[in-house]
Amino acid sequence: MNARGVGERSSRAPLDAVAVREWLARYPPPAGASWWPQPRLLATTPSTNTELAALLATGRAPEGTCVVAEHQSAGKGRQGRGWASPAGAGLWLSVVIDMAAVVPAQRGLLPLAAGLGVADALTEVTGLAVLLKWPNDLVIDGPGQGGAPGPRKLGGLLVEAGDQGILGCGINVSAQLAELPTASATSLALEGATEVDRGQLLAAVLWHLRRRVDQWRCGKGLIDDYRGRCLSLGRQVVVSMPGGEVLAGLATEVGADGQLGVTDSQGNTRSVAAGDVIHATI
Repeated sequence: MNARGVGERSSRAPLDAVAVREWLARYPPPAGASWWPQPRLLATTPSTNTELAALLATGRAPEGTCVVAEHQSAGKGRQGRGWASPAGAGLWLSVVIDMAAVVPAQRGLLPLAAGLGVADALTEVTGLAVLLKWPNDLVIDGPGQGGAPGPRKLGGLLVEAGDQGILGCGINVSAQLAELPTASATSLALEGATEVDRGQLLAAVLWHLRRRVDQWRCGKGLIDDYRGRCLSLGRQVVVSMPGGEVLAGLATEVGADGQLGVTDSQGNTRSVAAGDVIHATI
């Protein structure tokens, strides 16, 4: 379903609802299921996650309800950080995921499934080898423009969980270096994918996300698929955990529960449920 895009300048034009519907129509609905609702396109919002939480509170947001904004004034990142969202320079969206029927032990795998889905979509649309830094940062490895080292962050996901979970996603599409928050960030354009139609990318993200959510619910093959795309495995890492503890060692495993196994210099392995990972050696 690859198609030549419209170039960087026009890629910052607002998403067109008719074009998005046409892109979505190119994808078959999941087996035995209907398509999710059509995404709601906004010019600006403080945060798509906040916007979706307000919709959930009204009881009018079934699974798949999606809010997409051209600009976020207070975008949310992991660990309470902000997320830079320049107008038209990326794809900033949030989707409702029904978690009520999933056993609590399985819910922690949703971020991994979502990361796989978005990575699938990015690779399909751009041809780039998009990998995952545990748990769900979207990254490109290897030297970049000007010799910039990898991994470089293309985007990330944030899950705010409840019986109705909110999955937020931010992808840097045409953002340039001056618009990115850190030297380790990148965009599709900076990685050579300069002609990306954001409407096509949105349709691909929603379709692949739906497919991976179905896989998350049945549990078949998800962890093996994730391990195959996880850049962190086999690398020396430093993990900053929510309580302030720092763990250094070799990332040796992603367990069936989605936790990252880190083996220290003494040979002791600990499982990490949440934290920020830095790859100490590339």
